[in-house]
Amino acid sequence: MTRTIAIVPLAAALIPLLTASAPAQDVGAGILQGMQQQQFQTLGARIDARSVGEVAGSQGGDAAPALPFASNPELRAATVARHVRELRDTNPIAAAEVAREMARQDYDAIFRSFLSDTPLRPDDAGDVLTAFIVLQWMVANDTKAEPSPAALRAVRRRMVAPMADKPPLSQGPTRAAFAEQVKLRTVLHHAGWQAAQRLGMVPSFVAGLSKDFIPPAKLRAVVLTDDGLVARGGRRAPAARAAAGGALPEAPVAAVAPVVPGTAPPAAAEPSAEPRHAANWAGVEGVYFRSTTGVGVGGMVVIEFEPLILFRDGGYYEIDDAALEDVDLAAERAAKPRRFGRWTRSGDAYVLTGTGGKPQDYKLQDGSFFKAYPAEAGERTITRSYRRMSGGGNTAMGGDVMIAVANRYDFRPDGTYGRGGSTGATNSGATTGVSSAVSRRRPPEGGRYGLDRHTLTLTGADGRSRRLFFAYGSEKDPPQRDREMAFIGGSVFTNPD
Repeated sequence: MTRTIAIVPLAAALIPLLTASAPAQDVGAGILQGMQQQQFQTLGARIDARSVGEVAGSQGGDAAPALPFASNPELRAATVARHVRELRDTNPIAAAEVAREMARQDYDAIFRSFLSDTPLRPDDAGDVLTAFIVLQWMVANDTKAEPSPAALRAVRRRMVAPMADKPPLSQGPTRAAFAEQVKLRTVLHHAGWQAAQRLGMVPSFVAGLSKDFIPPAKLRAVVLTDDGLVARGGRRAPAARAAAGGALPEAPVAAVAPVVPGTAPPAAAEPSAEPRHAANWAGVEGVYFRSTTGVGVGGMVVIEFEPLILFRDGGYYEIDDAALEDVDLAAERAAKPRRFGRWTRSGDAYVLTGTGGKPQDYKLQDGSFFKAYPAEAGERTITRSYRRMSGGGNTAMGGDVMIAVANRYDFRPDGTYGRGGSTGATNSGATTGVSSAVSRRRPPEGGRYGLDRHTLTLTGADGRSRRLFFAYGSEKDPPQRDREMAFIGGSVFTNPD
């Protein structure tokens, strides 16, 4: 659930203290305000001695009743408007950012994509709440390990089901308004976490979370198992498909240098003089790119694009930074299976099926799926500059931290290039009472470059080279090469001029 729930702890704490007669339009106000209240304190005080599942189970039955609700555009618009209105009181800048981005994005579609490879249903309030519970645990522990279906069902059964007969879950109108608030908060929380991961700032992000969220220390005291959330040292049935040994990854050490989106891999990853997997290209049907969600300044949800390699055998690969001829596809599939899937085509209609087995329909050049182009045969230079803006933080969720990252390449017709960038971060101090602002410029980099179809080779002043995947974007239908948009590595850049 990283992009699948790329979004916990005591479910009772997520329910606002509402009266049974609360009208639907008022349900969203203070959706998480009950977290520090009596329900949370009652469960939280016992979390170290007992599993969360046992605690929740002792407060109600073990059944998992369906909690359906109906979403509609009017309710979703009201949910966004309410969130913006409440955020404006404490952080007007973040409120303006949320309003602008939510006018362009569909948080409902984004949330549904989180659940696409899970047994959770986006039209069930209990499942929506379960997703939010698990996401908060994942964020606090900074783990990308995917929760197992059994773990999700256990959290749903033991932590959500006992509250099914209490408002707002017990009543249809309040249930719908509550679920929409949780969906929106889930999307925003995930976006901020994703940005923090990319920038190596997860500890700062978690420390700056609103007091509406469960204290991270409580979430770090439990592990996610097939029995649900269990106190560390207790039962440890495997629930997360970790990459090695089934162990859950620890939070990253702050001293490890972050990898910023749009930056090239470090020189230590220098490829050999001759590519070892040049035969990869023989099996390629074509190169494309599709739209997805990413994060922007302040942790806002933004539209991103990811390049895809479609193979003639019906498989596809979400390529990262390295040029395809330097990728050991078998090893990459074993290490990162979620980057691979299957595809079929009928005319301009494409169907892509990821590892979760849920197909996604696309139409070429129709808003979310496009053809990507190599440099033309004989094209060896680029007379353009490309820039990428990204960011992170949590101001989109009412937090204090806003981060902006700029990266720029300048390619010259004589075969030389320059590269620079900057990072800036501000903390409003609304939570701590101490505001701060920092900025840093990327040390200038330069050297020579070579362009050969889908490969960009950069050679620094020290003589070391690295090969990156490269592609131009496209525009119009039928598609045409668009040199104002380029993929350098796995990240999209545009011409700022």
